[in-house]
Amino acid sequence: MSTHASPPAAPAPLPELPERVEPEALRELDDAALEAVAAGLTAAERATSQAMAPYERQLRELRARGAELATERRRRERAERHAQRIEVRRQAGSGEMPTLADALAAAEPALPAERSLREVRAFLTTGGEVGFGYPNKPGFVGFTDGRRTAQAGTVGEARRLWADGWEPGAPGVPGVRVHLAGTRIEKVVAADGIVVQTVEGGTPEAPET
Repeated sequence: MSTHASPPAAPAPLPELPERVEPEALRELDDAALEAVAAGLTAAERATSQAMAPYERQLRELRARGAELATERRRRERAERHAQRIEVRRQAGSGEMPTLADALAAAEPALPAERSLREVRAFLTTGGEVGFGYPNKPGFVGFTDGRRTAQAGTVGEARRLWADGWEPGAPGVPGVRVHLAGTRIEKVVAADGIVVQTVEGGTPEAPET
C-alpha cells in the first residue's frame, strides 16, 4: 500500500455575497424589492451550504475514523486491565505478592521502612489496583488501638503500629481505607484483602499465552 498521500484538492471558491443593502436603504424599498433582497440572501446561503457539503462529509468521515480508533484503544486497555487482574490473582494465590497483613507482620520487611505508602503498588486480591487513603489525601493508612487513631505514611510507620498491636481502621470501623486507582471511588478492605508488590517494576505482567 502506498504511503504517499494524494495532494489535497483545491477548495471550492466561496459563492459571491449579494451586495449589502444598508438598513437605512431597506426602509426605502417597497415589498417587491425587499423580497428580492431576501431571495438573493437565500440563494447565496443555499450555494454556500452546497460548497460546504464536501467539507462536512469529510469532517463526518474523520470523526467516524477517530471514533473507531478510540474504540480499538478502549478494547486494548480493557484487555490489558483484565489480564492484569488475572495476573494479580495468580500472584496473590501463589504468594508472590504478600497480603498487606503478611507484609506488616513479616519478621523481615518486604519493603524498605522509609518507603512512602503512596509509592507502594497495592491491589485488591480480586485484581483491581488501589491507592491507600482517600483520593484527596492518598498515601496514608489509619490505625487504631480501640480508642486512639494514628496515620501511617510509610511502610516503617505502618509496621511499628502493627507490631504495637494496633489494627488498621478507626474505632468501630475496622479495615484499610483505599480508593480505586485513578478514581474517587473509596472502600474499606480487610488487610488480608489487599496484596502489595514487593519487587521493583511496573504493572504485573500478564501471563504469556
